[in-house]
Amino acid sequence: MPHKQNDIQDLYQKWLASPSPALCVRLAGELRRSGRNAEALEVARKGLNSWSDNISVNVVFGRCALEEKLNDEALEVFEKVISIDPLNLIAIRSLAEIHYEKGNWNRSIELFEEYLFEYPGDPEIEDQLKKSREKKKESEREARVTGQDVSYPDTGRMASILAAQKKTDETGDTGKTQVSSTGADKPAEPQNRAPRSLFNLFSAQECEELGLSAYDK
Repeated sequence: MPHKQNDIQDLYQKWLASPSPALCVRLAGELRRSGRNAEALEVARKGLNSWSDNISVNVVFGRCALEEKLNDEALEVFEKVISIDPLNLIAIRSLAEIHYEKGNWNRSIELFEEYLFEYPGDPEIEDQLKKSREKKKESEREARVTGQDVSYPDTGRMASILAAQKKTDETGDTGKTQVSSTGADKPAEPQNRAPRSLFNLFSAQECEELGLSAYDK
């Protein structure tokens, strides 16, 4: 540890004497790894103010910001990084984790998948991707229960089921009892149900995920 502190002190002296992007990244990184997060962030912020387009400086600032729980600042800088360097794995992974923390499941899934495409076989990221997908399913189930808007997959089969539901709405079957032309009460089909002919197009797993059930015409 004394040797490490001496290295940091040497870097500090060089940084103060002749600051550069490379020294900023090295010093901020060493400070962060030593648990001196506030100092690391201060150095990284000074570097970012001086070399705002330097990829390495942006990355080290983003990592230091995450250590200090400044997720919005980290999000902004990592988005800038991937706009310049789309294959930067540190930025992709960091953004995925930030969006996971924010509950932005679709974006976190997209980024975790992108990371694994570039760097397959990472068990930790595979586990985080699995959790993101599970969280997305949970949120969609809750949205259906509470009547919130749900984003459905953009597929031909989903289009068919939504068209069937829309037709049901237009004919007056809103889930409440309707009065027919003969005066008899007619129970309407709930909107989360579909004709058997369409329902059978979905697998059991898809039906569970979409909260669909069937009725016979």
